[in-house]
Amino acid sequence: MAPSLEGALRVIRERTARQTSTLAIFDLDGTLFDNRTRTIFILREISEQFDSKVPRLHAALGRFRALSVVEYGLGSTLRKLGVRDPKEAAFIRKEWEKRFFSDEYQKFDMPLPGAKSYVCRVHAAGATVIYLTGRDVGRMLVGATDCLRLYGFPVGVAGTMMIVKPQSRQDDEVFKRDVCAYLRRLGEVVAVFENEPANSNMLHAQFPEAASFLVLTQHRPDAPALHHGIRRIRDFRDARI
Repeated sequence: MAPSLEGALRVIRERTARQTSTLAIFDLDGTLFDNRTRTIFILREISEQFDSKVPRLHAALGRFRALSVVEYGLGSTLRKLGVRDPKEAAFIRKEWEKRFFSDEYQKFDMPLPGAKSYVCRVHAAGATVIYLTGRDVGRMLVGATDCLRLYGFPVGVAGTMMIVKPQSRQDDEVFKRDVCAYLRRLGEVVAVFENEPANSNMLHAQFPEAASFLVLTQHRPDAPALHHGIRRIRDFRDARI
């Protein structure tokens, strides 16, 4: 049977009572945070600063009503917004990338429902909270830490650790697989949270005894099938007793 959120907390408390070091691994984008709000804020800023260069985007955002317009990829989002001119799309992508992959704009992400409460409970139960994210050290470490602090997640204190990519171009799955040997030396991994099926499958294979969860937000369109034993959750609200 796939694990439950409350079950993962019980295991942490049991291991803590036995003085066993436990780890809970959380991805950020699409797992703890909805970054579609970051994209919409950036697109609106671009449309306001460069309205004459991005007329279709400017018009589309005037009709914007719901975050469902934001797809996994920027190209798909722009097509959904009706931006099909290649020059306009290329200009938007260049401006979007400068902002999206930066420290400054991460504060516009929104925590998933129940995420902050659940991570705090995991931390209070005695696990070391590992934020294992594809954000990179050169452009996004400071912003990622600030965003966690802004929304009340445990960060920068005993029992927490932030692990980011050393290089921006490194593949996320490869980066996270390479980190696994280091994590084993720190303690027993008891829970893993991801939104990408490929990463979830890999981490489940690396830590088969851990409770593994896939958060049903957005993921790569070419994602593989999810392995047996990984529980799907929409958010963290059912973590409450």
